[in-house]
Amino acid sequence: MKTETKPQKPTGQEQGLSLTRCLATSKVYSREMTGPLPYLYFIPLSLAWFICDFTLRYHYRAVGVVGVKYLPANLFTLGWVCIMVGLVYALPRKIKWPFRCIPLMFCMANMETHSGFYNFFGKFFTLSSLGYVGDGQFASRDYIRIDGFIIAGAIATILFMMCSGRMLTVMPPRTKKWTVAVGLAAMILGVGLVAFTQQHYFPAEDTVVWETDETDPAVQNAEIYNSFTDTTNCVMLSGLYQYTARDIWHLIRPASLMSPIDRQKVEEYIKEYEANRKDNEYTGLLAGKNVILVQLEAMDTWLIDPDYTPTLYRLKNEGLAFVNHYTPSFIPAGTFNTEFIANTSLIPATGGIPTSVYKDNAFPYSLANLFRKAGYHANSFHGSEGIVYERGEVHPNLGYETYHSGTDMAMEYYQMDRYLMNGFDEMIAQEPYFSFVITYSVHGPYGHNAIWEAHGEDAAAADKVKRGNTSFAIAGAMETDLFVQELVEKLEESGHLDDTVLIFYPDHMNFYLQDDALEMELRGVDNSNLLLKTDFFLWSPDLPAAQVEKVTSSLDVLPTLANLFDLDTTGAFLVGHDGLGDQGGYVFFADGSWYDGETYWDSTSGTGGNAARTAEINRARSLSNKVLSGNYYASGFGE
Repeated sequence: MKTETKPQKPTGQEQGLSLTRCLATSKVYSREMTGPLPYLYFIPLSLAWFICDFTLRYHYRAVGVVGVKYLPANLFTLGWVCIMVGLVYALPRKIKWPFRCIPLMFCMANMETHSGFYNFFGKFFTLSSLGYVGDGQFASRDYIRIDGFIIAGAIATILFMMCSGRMLTVMPPRTKKWTVAVGLAAMILGVGLVAFTQQHYFPAEDTVVWETDETDPAVQNAEIYNSFTDTTNCVMLSGLYQYTARDIWHLIRPASLMSPIDRQKVEEYIKEYEANRKDNEYTGLLAGKNVILVQLEAMDTWLIDPDYTPTLYRLKNEGLAFVNHYTPSFIPAGTFNTEFIANTSLIPATGGIPTSVYKDNAFPYSLANLFRKAGYHANSFHGSEGIVYERGEVHPNLGYETYHSGTDMAMEYYQMDRYLMNGFDEMIAQEPYFSFVITYSVHGPYGHNAIWEAHGEDAAAADKVKRGNTSFAIAGAMETDLFVQELVEKLEESGHLDDTVLIFYPDHMNFYLQDDALEMELRGVDNSNLLLKTDFFLWSPDLPAAQVEKVTSSLDVLPTLANLFDLDTTGAFLVGHDGLGDQGGYVFFADGSWYDGETYWDSTSGTGGNAARTAEINRARSLSNKVLSGNYYASGFGE
């Protein structure tokens, strides 16, 4: 039986079409075209890879310690371009497509993710952030904004990638040995370039930044790169592709061990910390009193106002108030960020540290454990279920006897803080008690919900700003204040008010307004880090009113309370300091900048600050990450 062969369509060349026209219409120019021209597809493909990286680093060139011209970042990018393009060049034409398109599309999507992430959280994305998806604010589309320049770069990347695909259609079907050789050579060159750049510019030495010349930018950059905690500067230092490769590696193989040298450095830090710590007039002033610690959701300083939140305003002005308090955010989960910091005086898990440390590590010096060692009963209360941030496991691991969720408290509507009062009997069940309460009502996104129905009219009438989402924020603050008012009243009715200390601090600034310019106007600042100023105050009927001018941060909450309640922190690694003592007196931010009430040192410029303070901060920050990643206390160290 004779088999008929299907006639081939004439090539574009046979139809009289030019090569340019064939590329534009995806027509084959010649199935057996000779010469170098069809193999030049590596040029637009290389440009696509370069554009993707360059777009991100150029657009955000002002936010890091280095700009887009930084040589190591460009060498890393060149190395990865050689690796990826060389791989495609060495493969047979039939299987080039997935290796040509999928990795590049992933990196392009990653570039856009970085932009949206930075515009909301003020830092670039890391895969470890996926561990915080449990909270609505993290993934809400209401907060996602990708800059136009980034979108334009993504479009350019796609166009050059498509151009390389069009050129592939005129290649001979058979793979040439020389293309395989050239591709492998390019890959070897790329791997060598990446390895050389890392070893030459970012050596992983045992000497850390505070022990060398902390003013040397090369030393600082090597510390940032190797610690992999400052995501923004890591992207700027290493480029998109090297950062992404390291991010994936850290997700698969997170840091989990402490070397003997690391342990020695931690112990040296603890000894120095304890040698510098002194008692003061406030030491033990509140020892033995019952405690209700309230973390206020998104309660900006301007929201604590006699017309919006009269109860909170009164308690702040009648109590012990730290009026220069800040809540730096190191991870995208703003609420959990401060929740963990205030409970441990440690920096939460950033890039390279798995979020499982919160429920697996030992925390013998958390607030709950410190109070329980002093004879207290510790419990926590929040409207969300225990699966959010895995609080049902994390809080008991931090020393709380029980985490009481909205369901446990039979809250009719978990977003309305008044229903937290359903858990009042458990809050004061056993004396002395340490009850940790987390509010919710000021949480975004804002809209015409039950909170607005309850307080919207009053909030709109009282609103002194009347711009953007301010009335919605005020409505939420009114609901939170209602809870605080009822809490005070119930404590008085039950006879516990005179023997209970109420402590308040917000989890973060109110970024749900989605208007930094308005926030800066309300705060009277022109710096995004200084927008993180919040309130921290204590109130008890017999506690004299006082205002503390010293700069404090959420890292100082635990040491300050430990001093006031005479809790034993001997052997603890604490990043913060007693807000009433003579140590500390500054706040440092996720980008490495710091502020002490007089000087604001900007990490991007690196000038005008105190080198010794910068070194002190770098030391505490680096060792805090080692304590967390290495589960320091589990091995009996410090106990």
